[in-house]
Amino acid sequence: MDIRSFSHTTGRWQQRLRTLSLLVLLIAGGGATSFVLAQAEDQSASAQPSADVATASAPAAPATQEVTQASGAETPAQPTASFGVREMYEQADPLVKSVMLLLVLCSVLTWGVLFEKIFVFGSARRRNKRFLAAYRAGQVEQLGEQLEYSAMGRMWKAAQAELSHYRKLQGDGADADRVNRLLQRLALTAGIVQERDLARMGTMMGVLATIGATAPFIGLFGTVWGILNSFASIATLKSASLAVVAPGIAEALLATALGLFAAIPAVMIFNKFARDINGFVGALDNFSAEMIAGVSRQLDEGR
Repeated sequence: MDIRSFSHTTGRWQQRLRTLSLLVLLIAGGGATSFVLAQAEDQSASAQPSADVATASAPAAPATQEVTQASGAETPAQPTASFGVREMYEQADPLVKSVMLLLVLCSVLTWGVLFEKIFVFGSARRRNKRFLAAYRAGQVEQLGEQLEYSAMGRMWKAAQAELSHYRKLQGDGADADRVNRLLQRLALTAGIVQERDLARMGTMMGVLATIGATAPFIGLFGTVWGILNSFASIATLKSASLAVVAPGIAEALLATALGLFAAIPAVMIFNKFARDINGFVGALDNFSAEMIAGVSRQLDEGR
């Protein structure tokens, strides 16, 4: 398998995986939104009978209160209801729920990219290290088909193809101008292979940057919407007590917390792999210079 067919096959499979990931994300988001809307409709439908029952039983409350006061019995303390993350999500507005689900999906995608990049970068480092050891020991031919699995191996193979073409057309002798053009072609060919590998390793980095930049604002949008609902509840109930305002504000702030939970790891992971890509570029540049220097030395020695 030559370099072009290998790169074409790899790029085709990566495109399929990215398309499949986007489809899964869209289907999951649509299903989550439908579930949230259906749950909101069920809650509104169940709240209407409860309101009717409460209205019907309201006149009996004063009589019960008078009997309780007359008997002198103390009212037992009601148990405090739990109000955790699950309860805040369940009581949130449908739009705020959608924002929370979107941020959770972004967080899951971020960690998925992390594990994928760890595998890709680790494998690339190991293969380059193995090839570089064989190259410096003069045992490159023993690697065989494993040359295609290493970025440095693909660069070396492209350079050898140019060198073989040069030797076929060399003729009786080689002037300095032809040698300089050969070395320039070697550098250009190795650079093309290098850019292909860097483009492959840099996939999904834009997704990390987008999540890191937009997730806090998406969470802030959910927070603003939830606070607006809290003020609407104050206007409807005509009560500004903390018991009325606090639940809605807590639910709204949960969206901001989820936005930060998705954005902070995305930014850290992006910076980490950006540094790794820079190190990878430096290693490939160093190998390209070493390879061209070796070819130049061979030409000077007449080999």
